[in-house]
Amino acid sequence: MIPDSTGIEVVVSNRQRRLRINGRKVAGIAKQALALTGSRRFHLGIALVDDATIAKLNSQYHKTPGPTDILSFDYGEGQGELIISVEHAVAQARQYRTTPARELALYVVHGILHLHGYDDRTAPQRRRMRAAERRLTRRMGRCIERNELISRASA
Repeated sequence: MIPDSTGIEVVVSNRQRRLRINGRKVAGIAKQALALTGSRRFHLGIALVDDATIAKLNSQYHKTPGPTDILSFDYGEGQGELIISVEHAVAQARQYRTTPARELALYVVHGILHLHGYDDRTAPQRRRMRAAERRLTRRMGRCIERNELISRASA
């Protein structure tokens, strides 16, 4: 894929079958978030997976058992990858009384912030990151409100 005029390229791969995801809209959210963080050139891969897949990767790369919401990999020189559990987004949306689409958009923003040097291991880091998430999502506005982002897969 050739980057668009912004120099930002986002490739979304839906590797789970539980829900239909509009990959173009996920890519659009990522592109807008990258642009708002000041990225001029960036190549980002986003893999949407199920809990079982992200649990394996979480164990392999972080030595942490069980699923997580998102894994971020910074490859340097404006390249990175986000692995996102769609199942986790749906479960967390129920818990936090939001929509799966908003939760998924938040994971994209969260991962992009990780790729731009933010961390959330300590309480002060988490506060700084949460504030950055709120600023970024507020600036993105209606881009993350789209409820067409996720739909149930047909049985």
